[in-house]
Amino acid sequence: MVLEVLDDEDCYNRLRAGDESAFRHLIGVYGPVLCRYADRIIMNNAAAEDIVTEVLVKVWEKRETFHSFTNVKRFFYVAARNASLQYIRDRQREQRKFEAFNETHTDIAVDEVIYAEMMAALQKAIAALPAKMREVFVLGYVHQLSNQEIATRLNLSDQTVRNQKTKALSIIRNKLGQQSHLEIYLALLLLLR
Repeated sequence: MVLEVLDDEDCYNRLRAGDESAFRHLIGVYGPVLCRYADRIIMNNAAAEDIVTEVLVKVWEKRETFHSFTNVKRFFYVAARNASLQYIRDRQREQRKFEAFNETHTDIAVDEVIYAEMMAALQKAIAALPAKMREVFVLGYVHQLSNQEIATRLNLSDQTVRNQKTKALSIIRNKLGQQSHLEIYLALLLLLR
């Protein structure tokens, strides 16, 4: 396709009148220049071409509002710059969302691993208790029976139930090592779910 040679003022007048050949002339002359301009800003040739296409469409849509060809050229560069900067802001926002998503999901995965390890250690510690002590412990902490209810059910004294629960917690704490009382308590609460 051979571009018709138009001077700026003639091109401007024909563009305002809706002459598509004048618009094609602008695309041929300014399209590649604007693409290089946008590409220098965003460093992405394909996105720069999309930006310039949008700018050119806006020029066509607003063609009747321009007061001179200088306004048209100024609009080209200002619109291309603004769209390029918006493109960068949008990419940065997407990147932050992506990073936040990854961070959140990584934290969740780590929490799940810690939870699974803590629960496995707790269950192993409970399983290692002597049978009667384990039964008192499970009835008290897992099934949440009162000391009196456990004593009645197992035909033990209240004091024996208290002693067994205290000794069971002590054994479990020793088996779990460095984990705090709070962690043990939380693990027990999680068992109740």
